[in-house]
Amino acid sequence: MRLKLLIAAMVAILSTPAESRTCRWTKADTVQIERAVRAMFNALKADDQRAFRRAVTTDFMAFEVGRRMSADDLFTIIFDSHRSGRVINWSIGPMMIRGDCNSAWAAWDNVGSAGIPPNIAPRHWMESAVLRRSPTGWRVEFLHSTVIAPPPAR
Repeated sequence: MRLKLLIAAMVAILSTPAESRTCRWTKADTVQIERAVRAMFNALKADDQRAFRRAVTTDFMAFEVGRRMSADDLFTIIFDSHRSGRVINWSIGPMMIRGDCNSAWAAWDNVGSAGIPPNIAPRHWMESAVLRRSPTGWRVEFLHSTVIAPPPAR
C-alpha cells in the first residue's frame, strides 16, 4: 500500500507543470536588487572595473547614448569620459521593482549633471534595468537609459 501511495505521489509531482512552481518574493530581494543597481553606478563613478564586473552579468548589454553596448563598451566610455575631464553626477531616485524567482526589473529617474568643469549642465535620465539572480546575488543583465529634458529650475 505504501508503495502505491509513493508511486501516486511521484506521478503527481512529476506531472505538475514547471510554470506552476513559484518562488517566494521577499523584501530582501527588493533591497538586494536596489543595491545591485546602485553598486553598478558606484563602480562606474569610481572607474572600478572589478566592482562593475561583480554588479553585472557576463552577457550584460546596455542601450545608452543611442546604441547597444556590452559591459566593456559602457565601462570604457565612462572611464574615457572621466579621463578627459568630464564629470558625471548621478542621483538615482526611488525605484519601482518587480520580479519573480530569478529575474527582476527596476525603473527609476536619475537626475544629476554632466560636463567638463566649469560647464556642468543639469541632466535627467529615465532608466530601467533587468536583473538576474546568480549564486552570488542579483546582477544587472540589461540597462536602458534615455536622456530627457532636465526639470525646470524652481
